[in-house]
Amino acid sequence: MSNSLLFNNQQKRLNPPMWQLLCFSMFCFWQMGFIYFMGPALNIDGRTPLPISIDNVATLIAVAYIVSILFMLIFPKKVVFAGRLCTLTALITLFGLFFPLDVNLLRFLIYAHIFVCCTMIGFETFIMVNFFSEKATIRHLTIAYGVSLLLISVVQNDFLPITFPVFRIVTVFALIFLSVFYFSIPATKDSFPEYVRKKDNFTAPKKLLSGTYILIFISALMAVSGPSISGEVSNGVFVAYFTDAAISILIYVLYKKLNIHPFRSISVSMALGGLGFLLMYAAAYIPALSYVSCVLIGIGMVPCQMIPLYCVMMMKSYPSKYLTPVTIGLALVAVLVQSTMVEVFRDIPSMLNLTYGIIMVILVVVYLQLEPYFLYAFKRNIPVPDSEPDTGNKQEIDSDTVINNIQITSTVPDIQITSTVPDIQITSTVPENREIINNVGDKTDDMLKALTKRELEVLDLIACGYSNSEIAKTLFISEHTVNDYTKKIYKKLNVHSRYAAAQFVNNKNK
Repeated sequence: MSNSLLFNNQQKRLNPPMWQLLCFSMFCFWQMGFIYFMGPALNIDGRTPLPISIDNVATLIAVAYIVSILFMLIFPKKVVFAGRLCTLTALITLFGLFFPLDVNLLRFLIYAHIFVCCTMIGFETFIMVNFFSEKATIRHLTIAYGVSLLLISVVQNDFLPITFPVFRIVTVFALIFLSVFYFSIPATKDSFPEYVRKKDNFTAPKKLLSGTYILIFISALMAVSGPSISGEVSNGVFVAYFTDAAISILIYVLYKKLNIHPFRSISVSMALGGLGFLLMYAAAYIPALSYVSCVLIGIGMVPCQMIPLYCVMMMKSYPSKYLTPVTIGLALVAVLVQSTMVEVFRDIPSMLNLTYGIIMVILVVVYLQLEPYFLYAFKRNIPVPDSEPDTGNKQEIDSDTVINNIQITSTVPDIQITSTVPDIQITSTVPENREIINNVGDKTDDMLKALTKRELEVLDLIACGYSNSEIAKTLFISEHTVNDYTKKIYKKLNVHSRYAAAQFVNNKNK
């Protein structure tokens, strides 16, 4: 497998300073704050302190999502320009709300503002998935989001209601900061990643990709469900968002100070969130549990905001142009499913809480199946490519044995094997043994050192989430050969599954 595309994409990724991330996080505040003022679109008892009544908001949101998806598919390298234009449009429409306009014109400006805001939901995810490094994404989704979520908790409180005129002024500043971010990041074509094409001969880890999409859908569903359910309790939304903010910042502190990766914290947060929904069900009989459940639901909202981080991990292994559009499409479906569930259970909200608790349990199970592969993707170093891949037909080679009657030349530093037989030449572009060992574990032990070069290559791909058939296509060897290597790897590492092999690698790279 050629690493040139992956390596070049990784080199382009940005590590914005904290001030830029804070400016970018103002989108989260703007989005969630304005949804609060839109009424009961996503909430059982939503409030509408807007100066006028508005209808068909759900339809408008759906159209905005679809426009965002189509734009990212057709014009992916224009997303930054679109983000700049949308932010300026949002500012213009917001300034219009300061004047005593005709009711119809005022309604039009609010609709335009909502449309632009919801369209940019896709652009926000696109920026993180395509531009940010893994560490920058973590900082944004924990520290920067933590600040934004604190502001949201203030806006969405009941004990000191924020009027629309006050929110309007605060939103002006939020949009100005967001504009600063969009105009401070590069928008040239070279700054965008390259996506895989058929001629690149890349093989997708299909099971991992499918699992990630399932994880994204359930996470998106629970991301909109948490505030909705918390809204059943007085000040519940405030408690949930404040807890979300505090836990987000705590997760980053644990990551930096104690080296506890956020991926290790996610499953615990999900489980506590599930417990929160179940306690909300019990609160129908024991009201004292209401605020405890809101706190736990707030904890469970943290992993649901990590969707862009899951996508960044996938992009590192398989950079597909469809990843972000599909993610936003799944988010749209989640919003529609949530709205439907709210209507179905409007008269029996306790059953809705029980249903969400069960869904959170499913979310934990799905995530735990993917966690080792995400962890490995985060830590994996993509070797510097030494030559362009040969995209023609390749002959199967067993790199652990000497092959007669052919010439094998490796252009990677420190390794060169040459057998001079005319007319046949096969070039290997796989990284040398030392580089593969560094990928699968910085702290190597005798078990890893006992693996041959080809076994390390196979282990690397196993930890990336590839099946045996996909590994065979990637390394241009037969699936039967891969099966043999896999059995040898399991025996040498004393593991019995792909999941356990990926966990072994991660444990050696702590």
